[in-house]
Amino acid sequence: MTVVHKTVIFDLGNVLVFFNLEKIYSQVSAISGISPQAIQELLIQRKLHGAYESGKISSEGLYKIFLSASAKFFTQEDFFFAASDIFQPNEPMIPLLTALKKKGFRLVLLSNTSPAHFEFLTHRLPILKLFDAKILSFEVGALKPHHRIYSAAIEAAQCSPHECFYTDDIPEFIIAARTHGIDAEIFTDAPKLQSHLEKRQLL
Repeated sequence: MTVVHKTVIFDLGNVLVFFNLEKIYSQVSAISGISPQAIQELLIQRKLHGAYESGKISSEGLYKIFLSASAKFFTQEDFFFAASDIFQPNEPMIPLLTALKKKGFRLVLLSNTSPAHFEFLTHRLPILKLFDAKILSFEVGALKPHHRIYSAAIEAAQCSPHECFYTDDIPEFIIAARTHGIDAEIFTDAPKLQSHLEKRQLL
């Protein structure tokens, strides 16, 4: 039996936007005086990055940790701008999303992201307005590939899992989506995604 897709689910990072983690380290270092290596250690080795994206640490809490590690004062606004001004839109994705929207498909965003990054992108990435629902790790309290965030995405899709198509650049997250019954393909670039969509008669 042919599956009729009703909802298309998109990852955010390295799908709709590209990002550069090295810019976080260098830009936060420039305003705080903390070395890039120490910033990386705080975020990765102390797992503050994951804690912030999963909602276990607030924006204020993260700022205070970095402020206490610095020998000089910097504002919370400056801190999060330095940590968030790292994105570049994946321009070829814009016509694909626009076409899917015009054809009447429900669009759902499914992202491991933080409050600061998502707020930054909300004001600078107009295509986010095309999405009918946004499932964000810091709001759900879980990171992909945790089952809770996929369950939230399926609920937001308002259809059966097999009626959803999902794309993500992380193979582990694609595998997890498939275990939930979601039709999913790894994202490499816009032309390859277009072929996946055309194969399923979504475009």
